[in-house]
Amino acid sequence: MTNRPSIDDILAESDREVGRFAWDGTFADYLRMVVEDPSRSRLSHSLIYHAIVSKGVATTPEGVPVYGLFDDRIFGLERALDRIVRYFAAAANRLEVRKRILLLLGPPASGKSTVVDLIKRALEEYTHTDEGAVYAISGCPMQEEPLHLVPERLREALLDQHGIYIEGDLCPRCRYTLKAEYDGKVSEMPVSRVAFSEKSALGIGYFVASDPNPIDSSILVGSVDSSLLSGEREEVAGRAFRLDGELNIANRGLMEFVEMFKADKHLLISLLGLAQEQIIKNEKFGSIYAEEAIVGHSNEGDFAAFVSDEHSEALKDRIIAIEVPYNLRVGEEVKIYARMLASGVLENVHLPPLTLRVASVFAVLSRLDMPSRRGMSLLEKLRLYDGQMVVPYDRNDLVEMQRHQPNEGMTGLSPRYVMNRVDNVASSPNVSCVSPLAVLDSLWQGLRENVSLDQGLRENVSLDQGRLTGYVDLVTQSVKEYSELAIKEVQLAFDENFEQTAGMLLEGYLSAIGSTSTVEPQPAADPRDRGVSERDMREIEREVGVAEREKAEFREEIVGIVAAWRDKGLVFDYTSEPRLRAAVEARLFPSRRKLLSALSRPRLARQKAEWARLRGSIQGRLVSNYGYCDHCSDDIINYVARVLRNTPVHKTPKNEGVEWLWPLTHDANGTARAAAQK
Repeated sequence: MTNRPSIDDILAESDREVGRFAWDGTFADYLRMVVEDPSRSRLSHSLIYHAIVSKGVATTPEGVPVYGLFDDRIFGLERALDRIVRYFAAAANRLEVRKRILLLLGPPASGKSTVVDLIKRALEEYTHTDEGAVYAISGCPMQEEPLHLVPERLREALLDQHGIYIEGDLCPRCRYTLKAEYDGKVSEMPVSRVAFSEKSALGIGYFVASDPNPIDSSILVGSVDSSLLSGEREEVAGRAFRLDGELNIANRGLMEFVEMFKADKHLLISLLGLAQEQIIKNEKFGSIYAEEAIVGHSNEGDFAAFVSDEHSEALKDRIIAIEVPYNLRVGEEVKIYARMLASGVLENVHLPPLTLRVASVFAVLSRLDMPSRRGMSLLEKLRLYDGQMVVPYDRNDLVEMQRHQPNEGMTGLSPRYVMNRVDNVASSPNVSCVSPLAVLDSLWQGLRENVSLDQGLRENVSLDQGRLTGYVDLVTQSVKEYSELAIKEVQLAFDENFEQTAGMLLEGYLSAIGSTSTVEPQPAADPRDRGVSERDMREIEREVGVAEREKAEFREEIVGIVAAWRDKGLVFDYTSEPRLRAAVEARLFPSRRKLLSALSRPRLARQKAEWARLRGSIQGRLVSNYGYCDHCSDDIINYVARVLRNTPVHKTPKNEGVEWLWPLTHDANGTARAAAQK
């Protein structure tokens, strides 16, 4: 049994934790440390980059980088995250890009603030480690780099002999302290270790430009004690400047500028000088050197207004804009909602497995541009984005469409709106199970209350006297996708040994192609020795349209994919590759005709017992294996039977509204309740 720590133990460990980051010495001590390890004097972008990668970097089997800092926190934004990290990587090498403002541009709730917040937290944590330790001149409000004490004429020698790079000058406070208190003796100047903390206003600055009216610039560049303005210029600068502005606070770290282009132009000019020249302008008293990463974020509307201003050319040239769009993959969208739900509680309310997926389908459909590929539907494009097999298209078609539609995902419905509507259904009186169609109806009904809807209107969506005609079609498309998903769920539960059989079928196929592939040579063997004949292999391949002349290439490709997964330490199963998944399901799922026959109530009394047994076993597996409750498992079985009979579940009169022909909710007793038509 593990001994629980006593109160005294906790207090003692807390004291040790604080003391772990304490270090005090002189500049002489610090300089010797830096000579031994020049990385102790990293500039801001380098510090941030190493803070990010310290959380780990991996790659997917497809070669896409995955950064541990964002993993399981940011979903579906791999391209944007990679561009952000690459910016810091280049800036860490002191390339010119570090003198640019990094702007994250995207719609509300796309993840911009979360990305910056994660970077800030990583920076804080990194400076608490030995590897990321930061040292500063003691008492300096700008956590001054002690190497600024080295005279300009000696810096080149330090670089040549020890690889120590120094840039920048002492702030007025440290310059005055050195002269007044230490008589100019650089070696005696006190140095301390500091740990960045946004709460403590150390190394991380934060400014929200919520007021378009001009405000006192001291909030950024620092205030002045007017009672100390008399005396010599250097003394006044050293004593009167409080150096307490957000730009001063962020020195050697990160400055976050929220809603950047809502700020007064006078404040933006301060950013211009800081980004390009690394100085903070102080009226009448010259300027102060500051070295920090500036990260702003904005929406497209404010950015467009800024770009159209001909008087903003200088600042435009100092900005690197990276788009942070909404996620466009349904599977990743489900993860977003699951994470949002994890922070709350749904008391006595069940969420069926497909509810969040159908909500995700509707949200992603609202963000997609119409396909540029001839014959492709919007739903097919959604499936292609989600990594599904969509004949006759492939990933190359998707890449080409992305090239022609670079702004896709910058408009549409936000995750925040979707969760509001899910909560709306879940909190309704007497609702015990939140069905996919109930959430879909809530998403549709809530559009009239969505004040930001005008930011998400697509070319095929018109808003006319309260009619949301384009979104009616998205409801229809979402219902169609739900119907397909529901059929697959019931097919999955039809056979109690489906997963086991699917695993055996896949393993037999992979073993067989592994013996004949030129990618990973194996000892000669007949595929039949493994229980899989060439005929069996071809049956699997024909399910996904692989012709005889293409089989060798297909098999080598599959072997390579499996090897990539296993090299990453990942388990490869039948769901890991879309074509193999489609082939396995086509082989093992009951046909739709057979499924309809099994679900339909028989007319003859002698057949009803077997029908009830089969239906009960399907419902039982839905509950025990796939996350359904008694109510929603019964609902999905009945729903699938209706869909397979080609009976509509909704209608859209004149394409101006949605009327449901299927009950949307069930009360605690399982009684179906129809939605009120609005």
